[in-house]
Amino acid sequence: MTPTATIARQGNRTCPQDRAYTSLDLSFVRASGSTAGAVTETDQVWPRCVRRIIRARLMHWRRPDLTDSAELLATELVTNALKHGCGDVGVRMYPTADRLRIEVRDRSHEFPVPRAAAHDDEDGRGLLLVNATAEDWGVSPDGTTTWCTLLL
Repeated sequence: MTPTATIARQGNRTCPQDRAYTSLDLSFVRASGSTAGAVTETDQVWPRCVRRIIRARLMHWRRPDLTDSAELLATELVTNALKHGCGDVGVRMYPTADRLRIEVRDRSHEFPVPRAAAHDDEDGRGLLLVNATAEDWGVSPDGTTTWCTLLL
């Protein structure tokens, strides 16, 4: 099965530099075998795809200075949504007056919790990276969206 995604362009927003930015709104449907705790090989490509799309959008916005951090943050949040969430996954990235906001949603109402990974664990550090990299981060009241921000 070939993965499919939908990218929607939202209305223009103006940043302090008086540039018009179009927000990124991406959603993709999980492969039928992916569930919380079991991500199919087909769905393992999504974090890499999201990184490429974010890089392209930030280059278009002439903000390459945000690329590395935004890619890392989005990758960690998308990976968490795939590993621990359920249902389709959505990614939004848009500027506010002074921040770049990245949101990743799934249909799980379980709140993500940072954990202390042992030195030999292969995973378990994603939210610690988000906490260390983002200016701020949090979870929607219903637990379905995890968001983070970077200063513009």
